[in-house]
Amino acid sequence: MVEIASRAGVVEGTVYSYFETKRALLIAVMKGFYERLIADTESGLRAVRGTENQLRFVIRRHLDTFTSDLGLCRVIIREARPDVALYDEAILELNRRYTGLALGVLEEGVANGSLRSDLVPSVIRDLLYGGIEHAVWRFLFSDGELDAGLLADQLADALLGGILAPTAEMTETVDATVVRLERAVDRLESSLKSDPSSRANQDDVRRERSGGEAR
Repeated sequence: MVEIASRAGVVEGTVYSYFETKRALLIAVMKGFYERLIADTESGLRAVRGTENQLRFVIRRHLDTFTSDLGLCRVIIREARPDVALYDEAILELNRRYTGLALGVLEEGVANGSLRSDLVPSVIRDLLYGGIEHAVWRFLFSDGELDAGLLADQLADALLGGILAPTAEMTETVDATVVRLERAVDRLESSLKSDPSSRANQDDVRRERSGGEAR
């Protein structure tokens, strides 16, 4: 507490008048961090239209947190999360509220048809935040650099590529491709049937197989 008071420019007793222990101070800091993060994300989402754009915003905003509040993010992941009692008291409910913002976007996307109807939004939410944490792990605990913009685009492209509902244009493209493949197979089969050498080769193959089985 002495160092904290010194950095704050107050006497140690002043700190204790507000926080009885370091744990109480840490809890207050983490709660304040989450409250600001939730408010900022809610405000940002209100200004963004469309499920895809909102998901891209959520991903970028979360990544920006690791660059703007790196030290606290380290504490939360390395110190608070393994301490179940501390995590439950300080973070659990706030984290549910925070990740619930992305969950709401996903649920609305399924409801309005912009996302696939067979998605389980809670699973995609866990994939989103788990993927981000895995991607930034080396940056968090080393001297590496994080390009939040580039990583946000890469993660968003990978995620959205699997969950966006197919558009009419995409469906038409797939259907056209299937038709072309079917026609190519038909031409190949017709060519094989009309080519004597192909039929002879097929007969040779059958005889070789028969001889092999006899042996």
